Amino acid sequence: MDGNGLTGAMERLGTIPRTLSKLTQRSSSNFKFAFLFLRPEQREGLKAVYEFCRVVDDIVDERPPGPEGEAQARRELGEWTREVARIYGDPYREDDPPRTELGRELLRTHAIFDYPRDGFDEIIAGVAMDLERELYDDWDQLRLYCYRVASCVGFLCIAIFGDSSPAARRYAEHLGLALQYTNILRDVAEDAARGRIYLPLELLERHGVSRDDIMAQRYDDRFVAMATDFADAAEREYRRAWAALDDCDVRRLLPAEVMGRTYHRILREIRERNYNVFTRRATLRRRDKLKAAVAALARTSLGPR
Repeated sequence: MDGNGLTGAMERLGTIPRTLSKLTQRSSSNFKFAFLFLRPEQREGLKAVYEFCRVVDDIVDERPPGPEGEAQARRELGEWTREVARIYGDPYREDDPPRTELGRELLRTHAIFDYPRDGFDEIIAGVAMDLERELYDDWDQLRLYCYRVASCVGFLCIAIFGDSSPAARRYAEHLGLALQYTNILRDVAEDAARGRIYLPLELLERHGVSRDDIMAQRYDDRFVAMATDFADAAEREYRRAWAALDDCDVRRLLPAEVMGRTYHRILREIRERNYNVFTRRATLRRRDKLKAAVAALARTSLGPR
């Protein structure tokens, strides 16, 4: 146990070596097939990135209640911002190396994959937004949040996959937004039970849906119309991602495509249920996940190397 202010976070983190099955189950079983297309060193890099995302997210989600809990979360996020700086040698790596096991693992894999630093810094800024607001007034606010907590994860992932070109960055940005929008729609009931609404208020108001309606999990024609608009926004982001993919090294981005095609099938399932996300959480059967992986393989096999 270190004594640098990361004690609470490291108690939650434990040690970095985790089995692949445990990590993918904790993050999302929907990503399991994507891991199958990675080399061992890529799997280790992705495990470290996912663990970073999990630990900073847990700092916010598992904080004690009240102002004391918020202050504690801000302190711990500040320590992780400094740990990221140590990974990048800011200011002197030899004098102040990473102090956590996860930081040292990220330093090791950064030497292989050259992670873009803005990915880590923006993820921390994104989870910190959950300390500042429980509601998002408009699409711009929500898009910034989703960019930070999803697109920026994508920037780290494409570095691991082997294509960080401008086109791949565009692909990762739009795919991250699409996946996060899909998550938000799928998890409306779960978030409401935690007292949170990620659907933008301007969208709710346009369809006559109130915050109380969401908290009470009222499913009616107003909700269906609102959810249809939100799903359409997610669909547009998937299409923008796939358009950008035409200019990428598509075979390197196969794991990302498996993730994207899997979540696109979840969005389709939500639509087929007429957006009733309250009675049962949308999930995919194993055969549906296999179909998504096959679709990704077909798409990438036709693209340039």
